[in-house]
This record gives sequence, structure tokens and C-alpha cells, in this order.
Amino acid sequence: MEDKKYSCEYIERNKAVSGCFAMFMLFVGITFIPSFLKDGAELMAKGLLFPIIVTLEFIFIFPLYYIFFRKREGLGLGSFRFKTFFILFLLILLIQYLLPYISGVNETESWSESQMALGGYIFWINAILLIFIAPVYEEIIFRGCLFNITYFWFGNNVFGTAVIVSMMFSVVHLQYTEIRTFIVLFLVSLTLSAARVKSRGLLMPVLLHILMNAVVTGIQYAAYMLPASSG
Repeated sequence: MEDKKYSCEYIERNKAVSGCFAMFMLFVGITFIPSFLKDGAELMAKGLLFPIIVTLEFIFIFPLYYIFFRKREGLGLGSFRFKTFFILFLLILLIQYLLPYISGVNETESWSESQMALGGYIFWINAILLIFIAPVYEEIIFRGCLFNITYFWFGNNVFGTAVIVSMMFSVVHLQYTEIRTFIVLFLVSLTLSAARVKSRGLLMPVLLHILMNAVVTGIQYAAYMLPASSG
């Protein structure tokens, strides 16, 4: 009876992981669409490629998550403790700003500068998508689906899972080119993974991700606009 019970549990978990893997591959496929577009570079220069990709990823990934995955282990909202949230957010801010300051590298990524330079409604559309939409499906994929996949494959090793997920999270951000940016993304992802483990769900990492993007975008926008206004 025990062998049969274990076998059934294993089969069900394997099915769940297979579904998560399909979600991850869907995300990867959409992310690499620009590689097959003839006008990809032109769309990127006009600031149109980012909203196209983000919109496609959200309209495919979120409905599938809501219908098939939101009730699975670790993929629901989870718990929320303000103290834990506050500590992890402070850690993210330290990673984003103190680490580059200590290393003596404070230059803004060229992609970020190009986003700040976008005019009118294109900038605000991109900013809204970056702050409120991208974090939702990215956390579903990385702290949700990919975390569950790796946790299963690595024999329930939380630390190994967090490291692999964080490596993948940093690598897929193809718009960046600086090594230090990938290091920051890796460390931020570890922090978001800690939020996922602590809360046993996705609400806390999603909110952390949203708040982080809002702060970073706001500071970059202010830094870009102040010299222009003073001139």
C-alpha cells in the first residue's frame, strides 16, 4: 500500500512539474520572438518591442496560471508578513544601490537610458508595463513554475533551487549587457526566492518586484529629468 501511495503521489507531482515546464517554455518562446522578427531592431529603437513582448507574455501566461496553476502548492497567494516584506525590500534596495556604489560602478545601462529618452505616451506605457505587469508573470514563471520544477529535480534542495532559478532569471533579461547588472539581478532573484519560500506563495515576491521596479524606474526618471530641467 505504501509503495502504491508513494507512486501515485510521485506521478501527480510529476504531472504538475510537466505543466510548469510547459509554462516556462512558453515564456522562453515568447521572450525570444524578437530574434525572428525582421523589424525587431527598429521596433526596439522606437520603444515598441518591449510593450509587445510584455503584453504577449501576460495575456498568455496569466490566464493559464489562473485557470490551471493558482491552486497548486507554492503557486497561490501564500501568507504575507509586513516585517518580512520590509526586511526583504530593504535588502533589495541595498543590492540595487549600495552594491554598485561600493564596487564603484554607477553607470546606467544603455537600455534603461533609451527607455528614459522615449517621448510621450510610449515612455509611460513602457513604465506602467515594467512596474505593474512584467513582475506578475515573471514571478509566476520564476518563483512559481521554474522554482517548482527545479525543486522537484533537485530533490527538494531549496538553496540549489534558488541559485538555479536566479541564474535563469538574470540570463533571460536580454535587454541588459553589463556583467554587474546580471550580478544584481541574480542577488535580487535570490531575495525574491526567499520571499517565495518564507510566504509559501507568490503574493509577496510579486509585490516586492513591483515596488522594486517602481523605485528604480522613478529614481532613473528623476535622474534623467533633473539635468534637463536645470538646463
